[in-house]
Amino acid sequence: MRKLCAVVLCAWLVAPGAGACGMTSKLTVFEPVAGSVPTAQADGEQAEAELPAPVAVVTEIVRGIGPKHSTCDDTGLLSVEIQWPRGKYKLRDLGFEFKVVSGTTAYAIFPDSPIQAPIDGRRGDFLFMWQEGGPSQQQPIDLQVEVRAVTRDNRRGPPTRILVRAAAGV
Repeated sequence: MRKLCAVVLCAWLVAPGAGACGMTSKLTVFEPVAGSVPTAQADGEQAEAELPAPVAVVTEIVRGIGPKHSTCDDTGLLSVEIQWPRGKYKLRDLGFEFKVVSGTTAYAIFPDSPIQAPIDGRRGDFLFMWQEGGPSQQQPIDLQVEVRAVTRDNRRGPPTRILVRAAAGV
């Protein structure tokens, strides 16, 4: 009986350290073909015909409520849906680049390299997460972000702009 109590006590002492946030965005890095160099399309008409701009919509922004409730409650969430038109390229063959072109934020929301997200037909759901603490610690978010498709040979299509806005916590 003493051994069982000792094991339970040790497990209980270790458990708080194992309570890190277990959420995942399911985003993956989009790997271009080895040796390819990023290129913006110089001939705009040709690029748009082959690689159109995506349709991108911010579907939800959730601000953190603070670390007192559960391990993920100090995490901010941004959900962006991308719809891809029919054409030469399939959504599964593309990555998407998210680049802040206006505004600043204290949070590192977007990765530096192109990414892929889980897809459903011609639609991809991109979930971005960042640590921001509770409402009293939060900063406002006011960004213009360019979203563009990237091919495996590193060709980039024309961008679409989205607005990402959220007030600071109360």
